[in-house]
Amino acid sequence: MKNQFNGAIFALLCFLFVCNACQKSQTSPTLENHEKKYPELKKKYVYQSLIRLANIKKDPAFEKLIKDVDKIILYFPPEGDSTYQIKDVKQGLHTDGYETLVDVRTADNQRMSLWVKESGKLAHYIALMDAEQDLILEIDGQLNIEYLSALKMADQESLMNLIKG
Repeated sequence: MKNQFNGAIFALLCFLFVCNACQKSQTSPTLENHEKKYPELKKKYVYQSLIRLANIKKDPAFEKLIKDVDKIILYFPPEGDSTYQIKDVKQGLHTDGYETLVDVRTADNQRMSLWVKESGKLAHYIALMDAEQDLILEIDGQLNIEYLSALKMADQESLMNLIKG
């Protein structure tokens, strides 16, 4: 089960890497309200230097892919709260002007979606993982999409261990 969860998080991070650009100052009012509703949410910031540690093969394409990513923000559910849900976040994102970019169900029945709100040339992305443990992710920075295939070279297990740390 732990490996399935780790694999699902990595898949969601891959979706985030598909994003072209993000705006640091843009925040979803729905996400802000969700944080107020659940003050016990745990945030974890995954900076580029940590993401680089998954590049154990020193693939230059992977480095180029993430070179402009500042960080990924993970929102973990409150511990011990079996009632925690992210369904209200999905509904609120539509109200905030976000559009669903990707919405998939994995082989182990987890649902992942990627949302975007474009503002001129900049965009803000939020990813949701509706699974046994719901998870929200934001990406801060830009990606070099032409190097997307470099994600195959990353050590998924190392990255997930660093994130869960």
